[in-house]
Amino acid sequence: MVDTFIAPSLRSDLMSTIRHAPLIGRRALAVVISLVIVVGLVVVFSGALTRSTDFEVRAQEARAQVEARKLELAASLEEREFFETEAFVRWQARVHGFGRPNEKRFVLPDDAPEPDPITPIGPQDTTESMAPFEAWMELLFGA
Repeated sequence: MVDTFIAPSLRSDLMSTIRHAPLIGRRALAVVISLVIVVGLVVVFSGALTRSTDFEVRAQEARAQVEARKLELAASLEEREFFETEAFVRWQARVHGFGRPNEKRFVLPDDAPEPDPITPIGPQDTTESMAPFEAWMELLFGA
C-alpha cells in the first residue's frame, strides 16, 4: 500500500539510499572497531615493552650483584687458604707470645718513656668546633 503513494522516481532514490546506507554504516563501524583494536594492541604491546625493559634493568642489577658476590667469595676463599698456611700459624703464635725455642720476646718495659709527638705537616685547622645549631645559623645567616 505504501508503494502506491510513492512516485516511481522517488522510490528508486529511496531504495538506493537504503541499500547504500547500511554499507556506509558498516564501513564506519569496521573502521571504528579497527581503530579500537589497533589502539588496544599499541597499549598492550607498549606496556609489555615497558615491563620487559624494567625486567632487563633488574636482570642487569642482579648480574652485577652476582659478580660482586663471586668476587667476595673468591677473596674469602683466598683469605681462608692464607689462614691455613704455616706462615700464618707462626705469625699468630708470635702475636700471642709463643715463638721458637730460645727466642726472646720483645716487649717494651712498663716504665718506658712515651715517644716524641709527631708534628703534623700542612695547614692546621685552628677553628674551634661549633655546636650544630650554631653551625647551621652561620651557614644560613652568616656571622
